[in-house]
Amino acid sequence: MNEIEPVPASPLNKLLWMFYFNALWLFLLLPACFVAAYLSYGLGIKNMQNMPYLVGQLFAQAALGAGIFYYLLLRKRGKTYLLFIFLLFFAVMYVAGDIGMDKQRQQAKIAIQSAREEMQKLTTAVQQDNNSKGGNQLSSVIEAGSATPPRASGQYGEIERLLKDIMMGAATFRNDYVRELKATGWENITDIKRIRQDKDMLESKRILNAARAVVNKYEGNTENLFETYRAKINALSLDDEAKRGMLKGFNRSAQNSKKQFAQNWALEKKTMQEVEGMLTVLADKKKWNLQGEQIIFYDQVVMAQFDQHQQRLQSISKEQDDMQERHMKKSSDALDKLDNTFQK
Repeated sequence: MNEIEPVPASPLNKLLWMFYFNALWLFLLLPACFVAAYLSYGLGIKNMQNMPYLVGQLFAQAALGAGIFYYLLLRKRGKTYLLFIFLLFFAVMYVAGDIGMDKQRQQAKIAIQSAREEMQKLTTAVQQDNNSKGGNQLSSVIEAGSATPPRASGQYGEIERLLKDIMMGAATFRNDYVRELKATGWENITDIKRIRQDKDMLESKRILNAARAVVNKYEGNTENLFETYRAKINALSLDDEAKRGMLKGFNRSAQNSKKQFAQNWALEKKTMQEVEGMLTVLADKKKWNLQGEQIIFYDQVVMAQFDQHQQRLQSISKEQDDMQERHMKKSSDALDKLDNTFQK
């Protein structure tokens, strides 16, 4: 039986096979760079404006990817190839990661601008209420409407949603308080015609006690408001590290907000003390009378006591308005600082 002798490879076939093995790594380098860029872009999108941390991630992944590529295709060619592949991977990944972060910067800018517009809407409503109160110590319900949907996408869309929820939550809390206080009849408690007809001041005492109960109720519910915000942060579609960072920042700022709430409730109670003092002065209806819409006092001492209570009420109301405007200014400054941080 004759053996079949192998056909010797032609010089052309040898050349093609040599070229194939030498160029294989070059053919695979482009898709490898594409995959590296895609992964790095995703890291940049997820990164919360921490460039040093992103660079560290990219450095480690570029080293790992270059090591695998070198071991599979170039390990017999020398370490120079390893360095070249690493530098190429890192450069491609850095550019892609920076593009991803730049997209995040744009989304952050959109989110902050949208939140600032929401805050301006609330600030305008509060200022209009403060300007329209006059001598009336009771604020009005703020007609700020509902929060607009987030304009930003991704993580910053979630942050925008949270900022708007916090602002609208505070406005809703205030509006609910004002509505319940109005339901007690508080806005009419210093109405002179009503007081004149209030036998033994029984209705005035009922209104005062009901109003104090409302203040105590909402003062006790203040902590629940902050717990609601914490729950909203935990429910955001963010990674655990981002949530921890947001909770840390929220808890830090919450301390100042709680102090402001405490000051406000203290002023509300002082308001009711002054109103009670005013009602005590007016309880003896033999010492005063009505002439049209004006009170005529028969005793200068009684008139001085009444005026003192009125002046203190006006002072408390101004202090509350000033404190509210300072808080709005601080919140606006915080948004500006956040915006500047995101644009770096």
